[in-house]
Amino acid sequence: MNVAYVAPLRLAWARMTRMLFLPFQIENWLVLGFAAFLSQYLAGSQGGQYSWKGRSDNIPHSVIHSVRSFVLNPFWSALLIWIAIFGLVIAVVLIWINARGRFIFLHNVAHERPGIVEPWQRYARLGNSLFLWSLLYAFVTLAIVVALALPFIGALITAFQSEEFRWPAVGLMLAWAPVAAAVGIVVAYFYMMLNHFVVPIMFRHDLTTAAAWGRFIPLFRAHPGNFLLYGLFMLGLTIVVGFACATLGFATCCIGFVLLALPYIGSVITLPVEVTMRALGPEFLAQFGAEWSVLAAPPAKPAPVEGAGA
Repeated sequence: MNVAYVAPLRLAWARMTRMLFLPFQIENWLVLGFAAFLSQYLAGSQGGQYSWKGRSDNIPHSVIHSVRSFVLNPFWSALLIWIAIFGLVIAVVLIWINARGRFIFLHNVAHERPGIVEPWQRYARLGNSLFLWSLLYAFVTLAIVVALALPFIGALITAFQSEEFRWPAVGLMLAWAPVAAAVGIVVAYFYMMLNHFVVPIMFRHDLTTAAAWGRFIPLFRAHPGNFLLYGLFMLGLTIVVGFACATLGFATCCIGFVLLALPYIGSVITLPVEVTMRALGPEFLAQFGAEWSVLAAPPAKPAPVEGAGA
């Protein structure tokens, strides 16, 4: 079986063009942008780095003592715990919204028409199933990460309790980086398969998340190479899109970066990319047979009226 990668991208791009530019209607962009915002609310990532410059390989004990005193203070400890609980509640609520939003956005792209209220109500059961599965997946992933990190956490605690915090201890903890990278790749790949294939299968057959995985896994086992290559294809597209966004940001004297970082505004600006990427997985999946077809067929062009040009 010949499986294409560029052809589904072309079909997804054509669907995006019809939805957003034929004709261009700002109200459709605003509604679709909000649907994309809901579906990708937790998909962003942030990163940062800093450097510690000094003439010694040790962090003074006074610094460690100050940090320990702050953490062990009953008031600040209680405040940190309450902040953590509040953050956890907010995160759970956002995951619930995100789960429902994925079906709203997929519904809009599949039928090439914007809408929020009706699909929000229609896909309540599927959204709740995806929400519960996502929570379980997050907890299992966290448990695996913690279990793998325990030796390095022990080294950190030992160094933290010593008189001086030496940079060799930091090097020991950095040895965990390859393990974290491997876990991150696996987690990202499962997330990609969930969003690009399992969610469309849920949408198409009205299945719970577990049932949709049960339907997808035999297909994956039959064509593992094709789906692995799809992940690499998506990685390449992500790099291209990231480069384009960086170019836009620098070309606008960093104004573009600010706009892209704004909630909802960034979703509206990147809507062509969001719609194309949302349609790409289902277009790829449709190559494996009619039962995997998720997106509605494009509207037929009206037949020319005989004699109209006379």
